[in-house]
Amino acid sequence: MFGYIKPHSPELKVREDAYYRGVYCGLCRAMGHCTGCMSRLTLSYDFVYLALIRIAATGEAIAFRPRRCAAHPLTRRAVAEENDALRYCARTAAMLGALKNRDDLADERGMRRLRARLADPLLTAMQRRALQDDAALSPLADEIADALSELQSIETEHTPSIDQPADCFGRLMRALASHGLSPTSARIAGELGHHLGRWIYVIDALDDYADDCRLGRYNPIAAARGGDPLDDAVRRTYADALTAELMQIEAALDLLDLEGNPDNAGLLRNILYLGMPRTARRVLFGEENGTQQLTKNGEYHD
Repeated sequence: MFGYIKPHSPELKVREDAYYRGVYCGLCRAMGHCTGCMSRLTLSYDFVYLALIRIAATGEAIAFRPRRCAAHPLTRRAVAEENDALRYCARTAAMLGALKNRDDLADERGMRRLRARLADPLLTAMQRRALQDDAALSPLADEIADALSELQSIETEHTPSIDQPADCFGRLMRALASHGLSPTSARIAGELGHHLGRWIYVIDALDDYADDCRLGRYNPIAAARGGDPLDDAVRRTYADALTAELMQIEAALDLLDLEGNPDNAGLLRNILYLGMPRTARRVLFGEENGTQQLTKNGEYHD
């Protein structure tokens, strides 16, 4: 996906940092097994966060084992052993990547279109393998395709509103987060995924704003503002909107039973309270080293 969802490492406990690295490497390894070694190149922080959500929602136990890999051939690292959550995220990452690439083939021009054309056979093979290994994912693939088709229509019409496409992407993420879970867990994870998707779409539109205006690509914020520069007042408005989405994620997260896995819980909260707000401040205000964190009432403090 986009790579915006990651922890603020300096504030992690040593064991939480080791846990995150282990899950990251475990997902990479699961992608190699489930959808082919080349699929590892599509690994993103966002799907690691999805794996943490699925682990929390299912209460699945995580086992770690020291391993070497091509990226770290000299040192053994504690790697999460494959489980249902990691296999699910590996396969859905391949599915989303392939379907998104097909949309890029239809929408993009120039080098972006060429890259999408070159990547299409490989991504299609990854998706085919994911669905062959788990036929129960076929309805989810159809749901993702429908959401991306709706999103493409919204973008083709140059809709001058951020809310409509953000909500469409939120529904896609709701499906990814909730598929296959028990009814109660699905409702909670789905709500969390929905607002996570909305947050990702808005932050990506803000991050790409200048380039999209320069290159004439559709951007819902640019369509609403006619391409005018974003002044401080507008940036603060979007900062408030992003904070509102984080508060909704927090409300859903509070409904999950996190006590059985404190390291996973610590990571989910670190990313929510520190990692994502820092990303928002970087994109909106160019602040790389701020130390503020989000509080329960949606404000920041040092």
